[in-house]
Amino acid sequence: MEANIRYIVLSRIFRSLPLGYMSFLVPLYLHKIGIPTFLIGIYFLIATISTSFLLVLSGFLGDAYGKRNILLLLSILFSLNLFIFAFIKIPLVVFLTSVLGIGTASGGGIGGGAGGGPFNPLQTSLIADYSRPEERTKLYSINFAAATISAFAGGLISDLITTVYPPSISYSLLFTLGFIISLFSIFFVYLIDKDRGTGKISIPKASFSSISKISIAGSLGSIGLGMVMPLIPLWFKLDFDATESEISYLYSISYGLVGISFLFADKIEKVMGRVKSISILRGLSSLFLLLIPFSPTFFIASILFLARGVTYTITIPMRQSLAMDVFSDKERASGTSITGLARRIPYGLGSLISGALFSVGLFTLSIFLGGVISLFDPLLYYVFFRNYEKRE
Repeated sequence: MEANIRYIVLSRIFRSLPLGYMSFLVPLYLHKIGIPTFLIGIYFLIATISTSFLLVLSGFLGDAYGKRNILLLLSILFSLNLFIFAFIKIPLVVFLTSVLGIGTASGGGIGGGAGGGPFNPLQTSLIADYSRPEERTKLYSINFAAATISAFAGGLISDLITTVYPPSISYSLLFTLGFIISLFSIFFVYLIDKDRGTGKISIPKASFSSISKISIAGSLGSIGLGMVMPLIPLWFKLDFDATESEISYLYSISYGLVGISFLFADKIEKVMGRVKSISILRGLSSLFLLLIPFSPTFFIASILFLARGVTYTITIPMRQSLAMDVFSDKERASGTSITGLARRIPYGLGSLISGALFSVGLFTLSIFLGGVISLFDPLLYYVFFRNYEKRE
């Protein structure tokens, strides 16, 4: 593995580990220091908006002024976020970390890959810059697998610390540990060779057609997933009386399976082809999603849930490789930012729709419709890029 890519992967490992527990620890901590529930909701709204803004800004700035430089700046902001949580106990100052948009809503978890968000356009395009086209899917798979497993390890560390120590100590320990670990992430980003940007911020032109196609396919898929994924734990509880521990165990298994499955993406792609792999596997993922609401037991629903997660996320490295091939090398970061935003906003819209359907008791309809809409993602990938392999 080329040295720069090794540094990129290592930086993501050290960033993903604290993200493995930040996502669920932050709301609990905000409540503990006396921030009202309503303001906690506002906190995450601000963080989500800020993350979306940084997602676009990071890519455009990276193409203009160097992707390594902007990745270093974001890594420093991430450490600042953790420093505030670890050492500053003033509620107002802690609340203002929402504006940073890093560390609490940066796209961790299954599908986004822990430690993605605003970092993703820069990491993805830097790996493309320092690799050959035929090895990119393998490298993206390693990067995703490392991040997912690291986040899983972070969750296990959090479980151990919160079990052994009372909240007053465990919060401080976890945030301090996260801050220390984040410094290693900064160090490895610093070791990456500086790349030269174009010197000016501009709208992607050479890659406009490809960016539009990937954005359209991804946005429809994200609406469907947004209608299912945020509230499916609630559906498990309401429909099957699943306990919190059972749901937590299911998600832990899912993280583990996804982390392992990434390592097979390159092999599957070589057998089936990149576009066919994306279309077929994501099509299967949507079909599993469609079957979930008709499951007679929690066990069967869990099997379908796990199968859906693996067949969807294993295509993410393939999708990134495809994007890097069809985007101009001078527009990779900004193009990835645009396609990332095209997935993030519709996902939020899907969540809003599912919330409305859930509120009137239409649980099954929400999941079924989400599965139907998500089918447009693999279908459009095939329609838009079916001739891609022929050009290779």
